Amino acid sequence: MSDLLIELDGMPNTITGIGQKARRNNWLKRKAIGHARAVEYHISNFHPDIQKQIIERSVTDKTEQKKLLEKDWSLPPSNAHGLKPLNEFEEWAKLPVYDVHAAAGAGTLVQSEFQIGVFSLPIELLHEYGLKPDYSSVIFVDGDSMEPTLSHRDRLLVDIREQQHPVVNGVYVIRIDDAVYVKRLHWDIENGVYKVISDNLKYPAFNINHKNGRNFKIIGKAVAPVMKKII
Repeated sequence: MSDLLIELDGMPNTITGIGQKARRNNWLKRKAIGHARAVEYHISNFHPDIQKQIIERSVTDKTEQKKLLEKDWSLPPSNAHGLKPLNEFEEWAKLPVYDVHAAAGAGTLVQSEFQIGVFSLPIELLHEYGLKPDYSSVIFVDGDSMEPTLSHRDRLLVDIREQQHPVVNGVYVIRIDDAVYVKRLHWDIENGVYKVISDNLKYPAFNINHKNGRNFKIIGKAVAPVMKKII
């Protein structure tokens, strides 16, 4: 906490000074547990001489103190880069959100009566997936059969361009008879059938022949979940 830093050599001698130095240098910090307004600063913010003073003053157990003094407190390289706030994207696409259950009998998502809303995405992000607004749409995933890849009520970005058989192995929105599914398709070239796979192993895979008369259609290719929860 700030009051601990005040007494250290090479640090400001007031809490205000500590706060100003922290803001100037963008110190990593968090709220102190049990203290409404206090903050704790990560030890990696400081010069090794300051780190040594903090450890010697805060840790009384000599064995633990020795262990901490020998530790490298530098942070690993960041695995995030190029962060861009959403308000910096200039062009946005209003993508249709479709009710896949209502569209089940039709085998297509592009009829207006199946649209239940719109979802806005930066056009720049669509381009990163090789997409344009004209053939992009959003659906909601139903059920847990594609866990952990996709979860119930995930928003799924779909490329609704016509697909040519056999399609490249991947995740697709498909219709079988009067039901619509999001499934992984693997083409079995030897037998001329698709293996229809659920990522959730409690749902068995099965084969389907797209030429055998069953009402089978590939409606679109799943591209990416949009704003998926990760906690």
